[in-house]
Amino acid sequence: MGMKNALRVDPATMSPNTWNEIRDYFAAAEAAGEVVEITSRLELLTPAQAADHLGVSRSTIARRIDSGDIHAIKVGAHHRIPLKEFERFRDARSMAKLIRATSEEIEADLYGE
Repeated sequence: MGMKNALRVDPATMSPNTWNEIRDYFAAAEAAGEVVEITSRLELLTPAQAADHLGVSRSTIARRIDSGDIHAIKVGAHHRIPLKEFERFRDARSMAKLIRATSEEIEADLYGE
């Protein structure tokens, strides 16, 4: 019948317990008489998924891709955003918000607003 569940491992977030999960997965495959195939792939997000994570519209993400603010790849006719690129954009966006907020607080302190 075979194993039905795939084991997904993100090397960037592995914990010591992850190795136990991998060992158990291999043991279950061996007991079922199966082989284990290991592959890797680039983690990609759709513009809609990126928009959901950021709390913006999909069209906002599409405009950012078109302007070059977000680097995406084409898969057929569709854009896909590598996870690392999404994280870069998200982190830069968060830092910009923090800088704006801090700047506004400093101005309020200086000018009594």
